[in-house]
Amino acid sequence: MAKSLSPLEVYSLLPKTNCGKCGEKNCLSFATRLVNLEVEVERCTPLVEEAQYRENYVKLKNLLKPPVKEVLIVRGDRTVRIGGEYVMYRHELTYRRPTAIAIDVSDDMPRELIAERVKQVEEFSYPYIGKQLKLDLIAVRSVTGDPARFGEAVKTVLDNTSLPLVLCSLDPEVLKAGLAEMPGDKPLLYAATKDNWRRMAELALAYDCPLVVSAPNDPTMLKSLVKTMLECGLEDLVLDPGTMGGEGLPDTLVNFTMIRKAVFRAG
Repeated sequence: MAKSLSPLEVYSLLPKTNCGKCGEKNCLSFATRLVNLEVEVERCTPLVEEAQYRENYVKLKNLLKPPVKEVLIVRGDRTVRIGGEYVMYRHELTYRRPTAIAIDVSDDMPRELIAERVKQVEEFSYPYIGKQLKLDLIAVRSVTGDPARFGEAVKTVLDNTSLPLVLCSLDPEVLKAGLAEMPGDKPLLYAATKDNWRRMAELALAYDCPLVVSAPNDPTMLKSLVKTMLECGLEDLVLDPGTMGGEGLPDTLVNFTMIRKAVFRAG
């Protein structure tokens, strides 16, 4: 969305009936709140539901969409939203999505230890400027490479928390075992690489889940993989340019910065 977008530009695409179904007195008030990112366009039910407004609805969604796509990680009625950013720098508007933080467990851990760590994650709370900060996700890592062990670990986590999950393995068969334990949910799948991208794309499409695309310290490969995934019909993608510590820390910072700048320059 362009930062200079005006309420009148949005208003021109609304039904202009002032029906009040969105909760506002008139369509111009609703347009103003849309521009200020205070409401979602779907609150205008005629725009969404009536065929005569379908073209305008699509135009408005494209007009309002953020340069950094919002990706949803879903477990039951709980959703973690990542991305969805509109500006390069915080002072230009604000950052809308605090970084989601996950704590990991692995499938080589005893069931009791997994349950204990999950309990600690659930109970964690930190007071900060009038808010209680909580952890957002549980990441389940495959260490054994055994689909059955991974599925058991995922089930143990699911039995002890309602938090959304990140499922971590480079083997699609292992991830499939985890997905089988949580039908209808949309965990974040980690990760597609240059070696497994085709099978990972098929898995993400089959289960309608967001997918991480990973190419550590290789932005050119990452760009190529993302382009391929988009051509496969995947849109909910999370980019992983790698996180290198020590002497690799400058590369880590440069890679993340390059990606973010590329998004807003393109937008």
